[in-house]
Amino acid sequence: MREKTEFWNDLKSGKFASMVKESAKGHKLATPEEVYNTIKPLFADQDDVETFYCIFLNAKNKILAIEKMFSGTISTSSVYPREIIKKVLTHKSTAVVLAHNHPSGDPEPSSSDYAITIRIGIALESIGVTVHDHLVVADGYYSMASSGKLKTIQDKISEITL
Repeated sequence: MREKTEFWNDLKSGKFASMVKESAKGHKLATPEEVYNTIKPLFADQDDVETFYCIFLNAKNKILAIEKMFSGTISTSSVYPREIIKKVLTHKSTAVVLAHNHPSGDPEPSSSDYAITIRIGIALESIGVTVHDHLVVADGYYSMASSGKLKTIQDKISEITL
């Protein structure tokens, strides 16, 4: 029982978050489930507020970095595409995976989640960077790529940016 308590305390403290970020570098994430399994421990240290992460990828879709970009309240987080672009340029990234949590436990994306995905997609498209997915992490996860919503968003962005 002591081991479980110790593990839980380490998980909640964020100790594992830095380990995940470092050990993930250079690896590929092939499925939304792999992204979820990798990113889920990062939300443990602040599970009562929305937190927004980016996974920055190189041209071979290997992880360059995983960074917490924004943190907010129990039901919202302000997200600024400009800040994501700055990190993309810093890491020399060619693609990103977006991920944020819903402390409510419901992984269903809100209209705001779709709106920010569109804004980020437009900003990144303008500099030749692709959004591979946007995961909403909660009790389980929702993948905009797997659901087909990301393709719809990307099609709309292509119409705008042509």
